[in-house]
Amino acid sequence: MSTTTALHFTTLDQVHAVTRQTSAQELLNGRINHTAEGWTDCTISPELHELIADQVCALIGGRKDTRARAWRCLMHERPQHWALSRMFVEKYGEAPASISYCAGQDYTYEMGQLRKYLAR
Repeated sequence: MSTTTALHFTTLDQVHAVTRQTSAQELLNGRINHTAEGWTDCTISPELHELIADQVCALIGGRKDTRARAWRCLMHERPQHWALSRMFVEKYGEAPASISYCAGQDYTYEMGQLRKYLAR
């Protein structure tokens, strides 16, 4: 029986460095697919949690009050939604890693569904 400690991340760059593909949902749930170790428990700093919530809210758009309710949901609850599983940590060139959405056929509808769920 091994007693491994959960990985702790303070930036999206750290997450990107140890995974092939990680979603916002996985980070919020505290479990990522580590490139070398497979599925691994993790924790994120309060600053990283806030950054993820900020970037998800920027992606979903909507009115200011709707984004504020969605942000509170992301920060204080543990939302489970399919669209959060399609928001991935991406890094392009020298820019810092960020959350981006892998859109389906109807991005507008999909973001509306996520806004409705998070701002309930």
